[in-house]
Amino acid sequence: MHFVLATTALVCAVAAGPLVGDPSPPLELPTLAGPVLARSQLASQVTVVDFFATWCLPCRRSIEDLGALRTALGPRLEIVIVAVEGDTAAVRAYFAQHRPPDGATVALAIGRGEIERRWGADRLPTSFFVDSGLVVRHINRGHGQGFRARAARWLSAMLEPSHGP
Repeated sequence: MHFVLATTALVCAVAAGPLVGDPSPPLELPTLAGPVLARSQLASQVTVVDFFATWCLPCRRSIEDLGALRTALGPRLEIVIVAVEGDTAAVRAYFAQHRPPDGATVALAIGRGEIERRWGADRLPTSFFVDSGLVVRHINRGHGQGFRARAARWLSAMLEPSHGP
């Protein structure tokens, strides 16, 4: 019985993070452009926080889909790519060859592990859809068939003028 309880506690600790309807966790990270990104900068806009690594092919597809949605939905949508790569040089090299979506911010969580735990990004990619009141409205773990359509539906609803924080 003790083993079951200990295992359950460990699984819960690893998967900690916000649930749909929870406030988004802190997000203060340096960016590829230099300045530190603060969670407060995301207030009053709809944001997708996408956990990413350059070696992760589904992550690349997720970024492409989010870029297409940003083009379709316009500047009311903010995209934050949280790069969890092993080193900054790999992230710089990748984004030198593959431009991030227009208006996207690339935040560097290099070797920090705690940001992934705080957000509950237990697999890559994991995308958090955060409303203008900094509340997590949707979470998508992984990338597969239907991601773009699902994300478009969620974001369109979140960007409607009647949708409040």
